[in-house]
Amino acid sequence: MAFFTIPFMVSFIIMDYEVLRLDKVNIYIYIMCWLDIIITCITGYYDKKNMRVELRPLKIIKKYSKGYLLVDIFSSLPYDHITLRWRKHPGNNSFHAITLINILPLLKLIRYPTLNDYISQFCQYFPIENIYYQLTVTLALGFYLIIWFSCLCYLLPVLMLHFYNIPSMECDDCWMVGIENEGLAVRFQHALFIVLENLLASGYGVFPPKTDVHIVLNIILMLFGRFMECYMIIMFLQIKTNSKAARNKYRELINQIGAYTRQKQLPLQMKNRLLEYYAYRFKENFFRERNIQKNLSEQLRDEIAMQSCRRLVENVELFKNVPQNTLKSIIKNLKFELYLQNDVITRAGSLGDCMFFLSVGTVAVLTPTGKEICRLHDGAHFGEIALLASDQKRVATVIAIEISEVYRLDRKDFRKCITVNSDLFSSIERIATERIERTAVIEEHHKKFIMRSSIAHDENKNINRQLRLLFTL
Repeated sequence: MAFFTIPFMVSFIIMDYEVLRLDKVNIYIYIMCWLDIIITCITGYYDKKNMRVELRPLKIIKKYSKGYLLVDIFSSLPYDHITLRWRKHPGNNSFHAITLINILPLLKLIRYPTLNDYISQFCQYFPIENIYYQLTVTLALGFYLIIWFSCLCYLLPVLMLHFYNIPSMECDDCWMVGIENEGLAVRFQHALFIVLENLLASGYGVFPPKTDVHIVLNIILMLFGRFMECYMIIMFLQIKTNSKAARNKYRELINQIGAYTRQKQLPLQMKNRLLEYYAYRFKENFFRERNIQKNLSEQLRDEIAMQSCRRLVENVELFKNVPQNTLKSIIKNLKFELYLQNDVITRAGSLGDCMFFLSVGTVAVLTPTGKEICRLHDGAHFGEIALLASDQKRVATVIAIEISEVYRLDRKDFRKCITVNSDLFSSIERIATERIERTAVIEEHHKKFIMRSSIAHDENKNINRQLRLLFTL
C-alpha cells in the first residue's frame, strides 16, 4: 500500500504548485512503519555464519543499522507537517532544502525488494506453485513501475519550478499548467497517459514535450519501455519454460530413446515397449529421484519411503502386525521395479535371491509346465521361498498380466531386517511351505493329465493308422 500512496501523495499533494497541502493519508502508514521499526529492533534473526538465532538487542540493532534502518527512519516522517512554516510556492523564493526534504519519503521505494520477500514467504506458507509466485512478482513490478513513472512525470516539472524559482503561471511549456483547475484524478490520469504512450512508443499524446526535463523524461520512458517489454517477454517465457521443465525433459528423453533404438537397430516392437515403460514410469514428467534424495536427511528419506509405500503397507497382510521399526527397515530396503504386460518376473527352475511385493497390477502364477495356479492382485507377495535358504530354485513362473508395480526385497536385506525367530519369519516360512506343497500337487496333477492326453493321442493315431491300412486293402 505504501508503495502507491507515498509517491502519489508526495507528487500530487505535498508538491502541489498551487496550494500548500498536507498529507493526511500517509500519517497512518508512518505510524505502522515506526511500529515495524520497533518490532524489527527487538526481533531476533538467524545468523547463517554461526548457524544460530541471534537474540541480543545490540547485535540485532547493529545488523539492522547495516541494512534498512536509516532508510526506514528518514522515509517514515511527515515532513510536510514538520516543514509547513517554511514551505512556499514555486517562484516565491522557496527553499531548495525544504523541497528536497519533502520528497524524502520516496526513499521508501528502496524497500520494494522486501515486498518480494513477503510474497515469497506467503507462497511458501500456503501451497502456491512457483509459477504463480513469479507471475505475481512480475506483474506487481510492472504495475508499480507505471505508477511511479506517472508520479515522476508530474513531480519533475514541479521540482524544476522550485529550483529555477519560476512561478507556475509563467511556465507556458510545462504540460500540467493547463490543467490546474482539474482534480487529482484527472491530473493523475493525464500523467498516466503520458507514461503509457511513451512506454509503448505510440506518440506524445495530448501534451508534446517542450521543456528539457519533459524531453529527457520521454526519452527515458521510451528506452525503458523497450527494456521493460523485453524483460516481461523474457520473464513470461522463463515462467512458461520452468512450469513445463519436467515435461520438456521427458520429451528430450523420448527423443533420446528414438535415437537409441535407431542406432541399435531395434525392432519397432521393442521401441514401443521402451516408450510404454517410460510413459508409465514418469507420467510424461521426467525427474531424477536419486538427485532429489541425495541431499535429504536420512529421516526425511525414510518418511518419503513410508509415504510412497503407504498403499503397499495397507494392502499387504504380512505387514499388519509387524513392529514399526521392523516395518521401516523393510521398506527402506525395498527396490521399486516396473514390469510391462507379459513380462516374466520370475521363472521356474531359476535360482532365487529375493521376494516381491505387488503394489499395483495383476500377475499370473504358473507351474513349471505352464499350468496357471492363480492370479495375484494389489497387496500380494510371491517369491518368499527364495528368502528361506540360499541356492533355492523358483518353483513357479510369475508373469505380469498388465503393467505391474512391484517392490523387491533381497535375501541379504531380509536377513538384516528380520530375525529367524520372529513371527514375521515364521509366517513367511509357513506361507512358503504351503505354496510349495500346493504347487507340487497341481504340477503332479497337470503332468498326469498331460500323460493321459499323450497316451490317448497315441492310441488315436494307431487306430487311425489301422483304419487307413484297412481301407487301402
